[in-house]
Amino acid sequence: MTIPNILSCFRIILIPVFIVCYLNTPAEGIAIWPVLVLLLSGLTDVLDGFIARHFNMISDLGKMLDPVADKLTQAAVIGCLTVRFPELLILFIVYVIKEISILSGGLIMLKGKKKQVPYARWYGKLSTFEMYAAMAILLIFPSVGKNPIGIWTIICVSMALILFAFIMYIITFLKTPVKEGDNK
Repeated sequence: MTIPNILSCFRIILIPVFIVCYLNTPAEGIAIWPVLVLLLSGLTDVLDGFIARHFNMISDLGKMLDPVADKLTQAAVIGCLTVRFPELLILFIVYVIKEISILSGGLIMLKGKKKQVPYARWYGKLSTFEMYAAMAILLIFPSVGKNPIGIWTIICVSMALILFAFIMYIITFLKTPVKEGDNK
């Protein structure tokens, strides 16, 4: 267990803390505690990546734990926000379908004839960043989510970037070379 892996596990532990904090925030109030938990999660995410690279603590476990912590955190945040902003349900469903599809594709690549599983690309990181920014807006400014233009702008921009990243990952999957000797 390296320090980066401990930090990734800590991020996973923060997910139920975020959920409890969010569900105990008044409906019209600013979600200060959930935002602070999310900031702590983001800080540990940056820190674990920095430590792993800077101190050569990159591990196979870390390569698995870090994205799992990211995806579970995003799903929890979107899921919680869906309680107060039911319009987000469609975004939540699209997000879950995309992530399950990408996970399935990665598993197929590992078990199949592909050389390597593609790593996170800029379009995936852009989608993730935008998703966190959109969710932070709804946590800090819940009135934006009560405004039809505000909530649908967030949904449309987030969905567009999720779908763009999904399509780009499919293209990357299809372009990934086959293992040597498996060119049948």
